[in-house]
Amino acid sequence: MKKSLFYTVLLCMQLLAAGNAELFWNTYTAALRGEKEAQFQTGVMFERGIGTDVNQSQAAKWYEKAAIQGHIDAQYNMGLMYASGRGIEKNEQFAMMWLASSAKQGDKESRTLLLRLIDGKLESNNNPENDESLKTMKPIRFETKDEALVCNSTGNTGECHTLKEKKTFTSKSKQGSYYKISGVVIGHKWQDYEGDGFIEMSMVELK
Repeated sequence: MKKSLFYTVLLCMQLLAAGNAELFWNTYTAALRGEKEAQFQTGVMFERGIGTDVNQSQAAKWYEKAAIQGHIDAQYNMGLMYASGRGIEKNEQFAMMWLASSAKQGDKESRTLLLRLIDGKLESNNNPENDESLKTMKPIRFETKDEALVCNSTGNTGECHTLKEKKTFTSKSKQGSYYKISGVVIGHKWQDYEGDGFIEMSMVELK
């Protein structure tokens, strides 16, 4: 019985890995064609090891390609990578350049980090690796649990609907214990999430 359960779990893990690998290669192929959203998501996959090995240098490479095309989250992530020296040589001038570009497009977090960097407040104990604000890349990716609720606002005031099947979403921000949905995986492609969607942290698993 235990042996059968072990092989069942192993098979599920293999199927999940195969699905992530297929998603990665589809996204990577689109990135090679110059699609900026695919370039950004390829960076996310390399940064988090989704469907491929973790590779911070490759993450920085693809974030930069998307950032050059004006992708706001890629610009934010490039600012963090240059500020912390993660996946790329540390360069505060380049960090400020990318954060400024993202801030000009209306990203409030970029503006906050840019001001902290200018004021010399990003480092904790003179070591950027200790600064938690330099470890939060955009966006996070998660899969919903069974019968998860998606609401049009946070708390108990909004209208909610139950998902009939598990879905994979991305989120750029969090309000209290709720993630605000920014993107959704449909088939093997990433798409922007239309309208307002919020999901409680306990109803998802981060990927």
